[in-house]
Amino acid sequence: MSLHRTRTRSRTLAAVGLLAATSLFLTACEPAGSDAAAEASTGSSAAPGSGAADGGDASADNREDGTVTGVLTYLAPGKLEVGGRPFLVADDTVIQGGDICGDPETPEAENCTADELDAAAKNGNLNVEVTIKKGIAERVIQA
Repeated sequence: MSLHRTRTRSRTLAAVGLLAATSLFLTACEPAGSDAAAEASTGSSAAPGSGAADGGDASADNREDGTVTGVLTYLAPGKLEVGGRPFLVADDTVIQGGDICGDPETPEAENCTADELDAAAKNGNLNVEVTIKKGIAERVIQA
């Protein structure tokens, strides 16, 4: 077998392996709120005024943007849930509340970190109002 064929086969196998690894990576890293293809194929989407985006009955689609109020639940570091709606916490998420961090007597005055929010969620029984956009919390405020 010639050296040229061996190199061609090696390159082909390497390219196929890279393509397979890339497709697995992209599938695993797909954001939680990216169900656009599923919505397009099934036609399921919360109708305006259905309450799914504003914390009402989110059974139709719990991935809508909007504001949700309820008890905060810890899922994983930086991943929480409120009112059945999972969300991620970003570096620029505004987090405020005395029961989250600081003095419970002044709930609006305290700015908190994502780690403090995780700890408060683990302790349980914390009511918050969360503004979510594309699966990421823009704002978490103690309710």
